[in-house]
Amino acid sequence: MGKKIYEDFHEKTLIQKKLIKANNFTYRHILYFINKYAVNKKNVVDIGCGAGTLCFYIANKEIEVLGVDVSSKAIKTCQESSKSMGLDKLAKFKVADFPNKSINRKFDLVVFTEVIEHLHDDKLALEKIFTMLNKGGIVIITTPSLNAPLYRLGYANNFDKKVGHLRRYTVKSLSLLCKEAGLKIIETEKVEGILRNFLFLNPYAGKSIRFIKYFISDFVTLIDNLLIPVFGESNIIIVAKKN
Repeated sequence: MGKKIYEDFHEKTLIQKKLIKANNFTYRHILYFINKYAVNKKNVVDIGCGAGTLCFYIANKEIEVLGVDVSSKAIKTCQESSKSMGLDKLAKFKVADFPNKSINRKFDLVVFTEVIEHLHDDKLALEKIFTMLNKGGIVIITTPSLNAPLYRLGYANNFDKKVGHLRRYTVKSLSLLCKEAGLKIIETEKVEGILRNFLFLNPYAGKSIRFIKYFISDFVTLIDNLLIPVFGESNIIIVAKKN
């Protein structure tokens, strides 16, 4: 059933024709870290690339990027989007059932965003990422937090089941897994307050996300960040390095 979830999810994934901006409401947290750590990197892999949005953003920086995903429908759309935006020389895509199937290449940066919570063997995934990294290479991991207020209230249970989440993490538990895989923690961040998380979990409120652009994205994010110390974070980011 696992792969079918993602094939069904990407049934309506559309071809992209333009790049997202750094303050894009959906991706702004991960884009901050990509902008910080992609500097001077020659090649990047985005594991679980989905529609390829981050791949195109990275490729536009003149960086070679490989996007992999278990969904063949997602990859086909990525390839069409890449040609549409003229980025197909830098942004390549392939179907890969990671970590069950290895990606036999080395990379300077691994983007591993909103994926580890879907995998049955998270330890194997991190071990394979370690082998995929060049010496000094960086991995950026994002995942839903076990401390998310709406999750603790039981509001996120149906969502997690629907999208195939098998578990959640704390900064401490995920950092420990990274260290066991041989990775050195560079920095951690607790992001996404209860407001932002509600917008993504609630299908009716979520319809407003398309209108959160420009200065509105900055304003909503400011309010949301103020709620994190009060109610707790809904997402965590781990940046780790292979020495």
